[in-house]
Amino acid sequence: MTRRALFSLVTLGLVVGLAVPAQAATESKVTDDDTAGSYQRATGGTDATMTACSVGRRQQNEPTVAIDPMDTDIVVAGSNDYCASIVNNEVWAGYYRSTNGGQTWSLSLVPGYPDDTSAAGVASPVHGTCGASGDPTQSFDGDGNLFYGFICFNRSKPINGGVYVARYSDHGADYDQTVLVKRGSPSGLFGAGLFQDKINLTADQTDGEFSDNVYVAWSQYHGLQSGNNAVLFARSTDQGLSYSRPFKVTPNEHGTASFVDLAVGPDGTVYMTYLTYPSSSRPTADVWLLRSDDGGVSFTSPSHVASIELFDSNQFAGATGTVDCGDGPFICESGFTFSRFFSNSAVAADEDGVHVVWASELATGQNKVFVRNSTDGGETFGSAATLDGVTVGHQWFPDVASAEGVLSVIFYDSRTDPAYDPNRPPGNTASGLNSGNVVQARVAQSSDGGETWSEQVVSTAGSNFGWKTHGSRRVGFWGDYLYVSAVPGAVNVVWTDSRHLVPGDDPRDGAMENGFAVFQPCTYVPNDINAPAYTSPTNADPCLNQGGLDQNIYGARL
Repeated sequence: MTRRALFSLVTLGLVVGLAVPAQAATESKVTDDDTAGSYQRATGGTDATMTACSVGRRQQNEPTVAIDPMDTDIVVAGSNDYCASIVNNEVWAGYYRSTNGGQTWSLSLVPGYPDDTSAAGVASPVHGTCGASGDPTQSFDGDGNLFYGFICFNRSKPINGGVYVARYSDHGADYDQTVLVKRGSPSGLFGAGLFQDKINLTADQTDGEFSDNVYVAWSQYHGLQSGNNAVLFARSTDQGLSYSRPFKVTPNEHGTASFVDLAVGPDGTVYMTYLTYPSSSRPTADVWLLRSDDGGVSFTSPSHVASIELFDSNQFAGATGTVDCGDGPFICESGFTFSRFFSNSAVAADEDGVHVVWASELATGQNKVFVRNSTDGGETFGSAATLDGVTVGHQWFPDVASAEGVLSVIFYDSRTDPAYDPNRPPGNTASGLNSGNVVQARVAQSSDGGETWSEQVVSTAGSNFGWKTHGSRRVGFWGDYLYVSAVPGAVNVVWTDSRHLVPGDDPRDGAMENGFAVFQPCTYVPNDINAPAYTSPTNADPCLNQGGLDQNIYGARL
């Protein structure tokens, strides 16, 4: 494993406690995509896209969830939903709603997908402008309005990714409108121009001065690769009808900044955390915290939370440094098979203070979830500590929320992997074979301000991040984050799950390549894994509906 930064946390503590008894989770499948009629338009009725989504058994990943603070039986979720690609040839933002705390769900897509001929879809600013959408993020305000942030982009047409926010009223039941927050610059290439990406949104649910404000932040990438990427921020003071002109919140000396996360404290203070990456001026990767005391008009100077050792998937690829590895043209020098993953940070704020979590490697190479707590609004922090003292397995993609004095952190965990080694990605043996469905979603909770934690497994079945669910690319894709929502009286979490995926021999090479192939009864040519190119079925081919791409979103109420 290649080391890229010194691990320089103030104090490394291994904290395990019994601060709060683990509440048994009630698990449910969110995306029911194997039942005719399960998807309906947001405004009612159906169309070719809804019909295809209902039985397509395609991929859903990057889940989000939000609980209505006015009625905890109302829960909404979202994802990158690839069911839309069957008709539209591209992914779209999925919208799912439950009226019984997350036990059962009604399914839809955010209006505006290319084939959407409904009045709401045609009126959306994304309709006819961009063909793909995703990166969902959601939050209720205190009046029953649901705000759904997402990006919309084209992979080859001349408009790059923009940031949009859809509003649903009546506790998320009725779609109202979608508003453009920031458009990307025109470009003929996916990797050029200004690309808005990796967004996060939250609403003020307090009854204070800034009640019902909506805040959205994201990364603006210059050609996706430039070193001067920045975090931008905008706010709405009219319940999502319009948004302020975006402004840059990260200082120039921070260079590339990404993976922003937002939270609102009980007094209406806005907190934002993000990562920066090693550069010539600063050799470490770092976690930072910003604070706004005026409802998002301005932010304080960044507080340094931690310098970290990144846990990014490219370190497992070999010399090429590819972020995801599969087989055929997508095989990596290391011989491992995995989808991409990255370090990220998240923030929650409550009466006990501000709590920042992130994923980072120990000196041993094991990746852990860490927490630092501040009781003075992020000016100073207590010691950094891991959530537990488990010495095997990687932990990644943490998200945190707080309600009624209890902090809840969801994360992926591979501690049950019999082939675990810190120098290889989760779910791989030393020879690059599939070591089983060894990745589970776990939740840690604390009732003493983040000092001690107890844990539980919330996924009753394991997953593996090596299943090659990205269609013709022959690699996996499992998204870039998990999500937790907490309000007084309820906590809900969501994750990406592979339990319904159908494994089997890959028809492109006649074998279950390294045990990570997924069964697709399709015709591929040429039939040679070493061929530089091959022809695969189109997204509309029903052979892809047999379960070989069947990722799903699962959720649980704690």
